[in-house]
Amino acid sequence: MKKYFIGIDCGGTNIRIGLVDDDFVIHHEEKHQSTKIGKDLSGLIRSYVLKYKDSYRIEAIGIGFPGIVDLHSRQVLNIPNLRAFEGDYLLALEKELNIPIFIGNDVNILMLYDAKHFNIDPNKSVMGFYLGTGFGSAIRIKNMMYQGDFGAAGEIGHVPMYLRGIKYNQKQNDLESEVSGFNLKAIHEKHFKDSPFETMLMDHFNHQAIQDYLHLLAFYITTQMTILDISTIILGGGVIMSEQFPKAYLESLILKNLFADKTKENFKVYYADSHVNSGIYGAVIFAKQNLDN
Repeated sequence: MKKYFIGIDCGGTNIRIGLVDDDFVIHHEEKHQSTKIGKDLSGLIRSYVLKYKDSYRIEAIGIGFPGIVDLHSRQVLNIPNLRAFEGDYLLALEKELNIPIFIGNDVNILMLYDAKHFNIDPNKSVMGFYLGTGFGSAIRIKNMMYQGDFGAAGEIGHVPMYLRGIKYNQKQNDLESEVSGFNLKAIHEKHFKDSPFETMLMDHFNHQAIQDYLHLLAFYITTQMTILDISTIILGGGVIMSEQFPKAYLESLILKNLFADKTKENFKVYYADSHVNSGIYGAVIFAKQNLDN
């Protein structure tokens, strides 16, 4: 009998939910506005499951959230852009439906889809770096995601940086304050507001603000690759995948600053293939992996 899974992508704008078989074919899918669902996420999941539970053998539910979650307690801890998703309601829902629910960070789940899409060897470690409005990363050690003690592994955008100097008596600025899609808009407003934003990286490539941006991005990617000794990476997100982004230049900066010769020799970059249902597929992969383990 064919097995089915429910994958849910909880974004700040939309919630996408799909019923997917073990061959990764979506049979039914829905899209809802996140703000309209708000605190009734469990109600949406319940009604969706009950709609199909009698006709399909649903093995597990996977959910990706844009923030910090606790996989073990099923608690949604911190969702900065939609606080209504936070809470400990999913464990009770899991017991009510009698279907395992697995939750994770959306960037981790997105990378699972990308790694499968590119057919990256499951015995090979890989990291994903996704630069959009913010900057997040995901870490797969061999075939399993590394989420850390509290599900916050890979929050590279929130590590401290000191391009503008060290602050001794307060919290240091984090990387996203200098490297993010939001910061690119600030750079445009400050330095280049009389020229098009869509071609800013090309038109003003040699400007210090642009070079600082690109070098910082490369340095922190290189740092994580060096610490974890991982040579294969996936790059994605709206900023990196834009037509104006200098992908080859970023690769050259990363390669130049890698430490180990073996890492340099085996350096491999994949560019994420954006798909509207990437989050659904990734959530299903995540659910299947956790169910198997």
